[in-house]
Amino acid sequence: MNSLTDDDILRQMTEEEIKELRGVFLQTYRDLADCCKRNGLTVMLLGGSCLGAVRHKGFIPWDDDLDVAMTRKDFDRLKEIFDRELGDKYALSSPNYKGNAKNRFPMMLVKDTMMIEAGDNPEEETNKIKIDFFMLENIPENAVVRTLKGLWCTALMFMASYEETYEKNDEYLRRYMCKTPEGEREYKRRMFLGRFFSFNKFQKWADIVDKAFQYPRETRLLGIPSGRKHYFGEILPREAYVPVSKGEFEGMTVDLPGNTDMYLSNLYGDDYMTLPPVEKRERHLIMDVVFAPKK
Repeated sequence: MNSLTDDDILRQMTEEEIKELRGVFLQTYRDLADCCKRNGLTVMLLGGSCLGAVRHKGFIPWDDDLDVAMTRKDFDRLKEIFDRELGDKYALSSPNYKGNAKNRFPMMLVKDTMMIEAGDNPEEETNKIKIDFFMLENIPENAVVRTLKGLWCTALMFMASYEETYEKNDEYLRRYMCKTPEGEREYKRRMFLGRFFSFNKFQKWADIVDKAFQYPRETRLLGIPSGRKHYFGEILPREAYVPVSKGEFEGMTVDLPGNTDMYLSNLYGDDYMTLPPVEKRERHLIMDVVFAPKK
């Protein structure tokens, strides 16, 4: 066991590292967007990346990640062509894809890199520079069906999350969460409940959750069940997401949700164009970051 404390090994990235990291994100997005364009697929910026495009025409100044979204139909097609089109530089980790689910949502990993964030076990295969994918799912229009499906998906997400904590039994995560009394209580709750759901391994739980999100019929509603507001929080009229609108991000023309005002107001509130106070500007702590060798 590492004898260092979290305070010894966690740090903020330097300005030089942030600049290089953003360069990797931009190149990764270009490669992904070019692949999608060649194959008739659509990928849009989401979450803080969408907010950055609208408010800053690029990265939020204190942000250090990139989030994208695709419809389920387009992402299923991307999985079929990913290795052929992008496999030389990137790897795809996703539920229901080659049995390699490492998270409850897909991730595009940059090969020959390393990025270990707070709470991560340094041995994890997904400790790479990566962008996260969030699926745009059809949402049932019938209120009863929607409520029952949403509750079931939410329950499955909690089961998967608790089992993941129990299965990994991760000393790094324990130390990170137990810095506060509230965090320690949550960690103990996760470990206790996770034991009851350990009849499935996390990879199986991730596949189950991913399938539960899906709804085969196209409807007038779309949502992002794996998003920060879980199943119910990002359900909007279909036109809020597709067809996409255009925006600017670090000098690139990018695809954004069809109605960015509706989307961002729902996610961040009507004052999303107002900068938050300094104390609420989230910046991730890391253990280490390693960039791919220059070619």
